[in-house]
Amino acid sequence: MKILCLHGAYGSASNFKVQLRPFLDAVEPVGGVEFKWINGGHAVVPPPGFQNYFGLAPHYRFVDFDGISEMDDMLSKIREMPQESTPEDTIRRLIGDLHSFGAQAVRSTLDRLFEILEQNPDIDGILGHSEGAMVASTLILEEARRCVEQNRPRQIKYGIFFAGWPPLRLEGESVRTLLADECENIIDVPTCHIVGCNDPYIHGAMALFSMCDEDTAILFDHGKGHTIPRDAKTLSELAVAFECTCKSNSPGASPAYV
Repeated sequence: MKILCLHGAYGSASNFKVQLRPFLDAVEPVGGVEFKWINGGHAVVPPPGFQNYFGLAPHYRFVDFDGISEMDDMLSKIREMPQESTPEDTIRRLIGDLHSFGAQAVRSTLDRLFEILEQNPDIDGILGHSEGAMVASTLILEEARRCVEQNRPRQIKYGIFFAGWPPLRLEGESVRTLLADECENIIDVPTCHIVGCNDPYIHGAMALFSMCDEDTAILFDHGKGHTIPRDAKTLSELAVAFECTCKSNSPGASPAYV
């Protein structure tokens, strides 16, 4: 098993590896697991007041923005994230307040990741945190679409998501955020969702969870916030969930696109 690891916004491969060190130590006994760490393709500067929050520079994002004003607007809205009655309503409200992602930016991100997969045919899983989880889930769906439309074999067989946001889908020159109450459950590979019930962005993570096959998706609540668990007991239990996901890595039926 080899897992491609995608950090969160304003992260880096080196900082993410440090963040995940307790988790890596916990899953080491699973055996036969390798991790490939990459930086997002776009260098960025954290917003004022957050220079030290994201670890040592340089920092990166996976999806680019057209300009700093759009990036600042997005961060401002997310920091004041609304809480509607359902995760899907929360994401719809948030999307309505924001500029959408550009199609070319999303396409460029996906093309780069597909190139990495081609160069590393032994990668069979993907792990993402926050923005990285959104990108990872988007990649799984795009790979499934290309399998159906281009007869391209699928490589990613399972996903591990720390927090996260629902996936995106390219529709011509527009980008759509996929929500479970607007389309069928279409992430058909086994997934493990590590969430914190006190995460202010919990609705983003739950909207992603709802997009996955309920028969193979594992929800693991560590009870904290927008963080990665570090205490020994929680990590021991998480290692079990991780192993269950990685060893149940047979994709189901082809996903439906609606």
